Amino acid sequence: MKVRLVGLAILCTLAVVVISKSPAIQAQGKPGLSPKGMSKAEWEFLNEINSARAHPDVYISYLEQLKPLFKGKVYRGSLETQEGWAAVEDAIAFLRTVKPESPFNVSSGLQLAAKAHVKDQSLSGATGHETQGSGAMIEDRVKPFGSWEGAIGENLSYGNDSARERLLTWLIDDGVSTRGHRKRVMSSDYRVAGLSCGKHTEYGTMCCLTLAGAFTDSLPPAKTANSNKTKPAPPKARKF
Repeated sequence: MKVRLVGLAILCTLAVVVISKSPAIQAQGKPGLSPKGMSKAEWEFLNEINSARAHPDVYISYLEQLKPLFKGKVYRGSLETQEGWAAVEDAIAFLRTVKPESPFNVSSGLQLAAKAHVKDQSLSGATGHETQGSGAMIEDRVKPFGSWEGAIGENLSYGNDSARERLLTWLIDDGVSTRGHRKRVMSSDYRVAGLSCGKHTEYGTMCCLTLAGAFTDSLPPAKTANSNKTKPAPPKARKF
C-alpha cells in the first residue's frame, strides 16, 4: 500500500504544473454553499469531480501538458513513477472515449459512511478500504445509513493536496492495473455520492469518496412534543 501511495503522491506533484494554466470551470451549485454539512474543502473536491464528469475534454488538456516533463518513468529527472508517461497517456485515451455525465447528487447516508471510514483511519493511521479490526468494506459500512441499488464503490486519497491534484491522480491511476479510481468517478453506473476529508496521522489528510447507483438514506424518527410519552414513529426513508 505504501508503495502505491508514493506513486500517487508523485503524480499529485505533477498536477501542480497544470493548475495555474487551467481555464476556470463553473462549479456545480452556488459558490460558498456547503450542502449536507460538507466543509469548503469537501465541497470544492466534489465540484472538481463533477466538473470532470461534465467536461472530460478539459481534463485531457490538463494531462497533455505533462508530456514534456517525463523521460521514461522519471518525472523532471528525479521522481520515479511506476508507469511514467504511459499512465497519463492511457488516461488521455480513456477520457477521449467517455461522454459527459451528470453531476453526483449528495447522499447523507453515503456521506456518513465516508465520515466513518475517515474517522477510523484518522485515529489508527491505517490506509486502504478495510475498517480496522472488523475488516468491513464499503458494502458493510453503508448498512447503518441506508441501502443502495446498482453499483457501489469507494475512492481514497491521502496527502495534503488540492482538489484538482487529487482528481488528476485518480484519473491517471498510476500503478493501478484495473484503473478503478478513474472508472468510478467517470462512470454512469454511479449517480450519488458522499465525500469526507479529515486528518491522517501519517499523510496529513485523507479523503474518502463513496459512490452508488442509487441510495435510500435511513433517517432518524421525527421528534414530537410528546415524544417521551408516545411510541417513536418508525424511521423514514429518502431515496436519491
